[in-house]
Amino acid sequence: MRFGVHMPQKGGFKPNVERVAGLGCRTIQIFPGNPTGWRMGKLDPVEIEKRATLLEEKELSPLVVHSAYLINLASTSADFLSKSRTLLHQTMERAGAYRSPYVILHTGNHGGEGAGKGLKQIVSVIEEELPGWPSEVKLLLENTAGSGTALGSRFEELAEILSHFPRHTLGVCIDTAHSWAAGYDLGSPEGVEKTISRFDATVGLDHLHVIHVNDTHVELGSRVDRHAHIGEGSIGRKGFAAFLTYGWPEEMPVILETPENGTDWDRVNLEALRELAGR
Repeated sequence: MRFGVHMPQKGGFKPNVERVAGLGCRTIQIFPGNPTGWRMGKLDPVEIEKRATLLEEKELSPLVVHSAYLINLASTSADFLSKSRTLLHQTMERAGAYRSPYVILHTGNHGGEGAGKGLKQIVSVIEEELPGWPSEVKLLLENTAGSGTALGSRFEELAEILSHFPRHTLGVCIDTAHSWAAGYDLGSPEGVEKTISRFDATVGLDHLHVIHVNDTHVELGSRVDRHAHIGEGSIGRKGFAAFLTYGWPEEMPVILETPENGTDWDRVNLEALRELAGR
């Protein structure tokens, strides 16, 4: 597996990349702009090329791009949906410029209109927008904790979206903390085996391209999204040991989104991953 971290925005791109590479990371995840705003922010194409080259020099591959949290393709507001379309399009274009193969998207919230209607709208929007995206960038749907009216907490909902497109047009990113909050037990070898088997039977392991590894202090099935350091939460060391040694492909990007990102906690969590994976 290719262990990496989500890189903070503050501190400068180059210093952060050099720090991450110094920790022995083999992959990295970034926000291409403000994660809580509608503006992507302009970047000189020359600067983007310099950044992409630096990532290649540091052998941080793949670069994974995480879209802004505001995007909601299931929104019931015409204005909000329009802005979501625009920002996702800009994100896909920015990922293409960075030579990133993946953009990760939270599936959205149906706002009380029901999961069926929300999923149908997500499919419709992606069908309309897909032809305008860079062909070399794949959209990955991330599973959610399921709070409120959030879609995508159940593997069946992710599978439903994927089923409307030719195989491998889209992909999936699985988050361990979100899975736990949604009721998928990853705290024991038996729970890990059952959860991964269910994922394979619904979504299909061949659609999984990125894994987010985060512990969490919430109760199983609480539908609350709270990340914790590896081995210090409800999933625990036993659960992560079973999950990390499941037999994932060698090139699978496994990315930390743990608290206090950008501090020495990155090193602590990376060391925990390597130990529990037997590296």
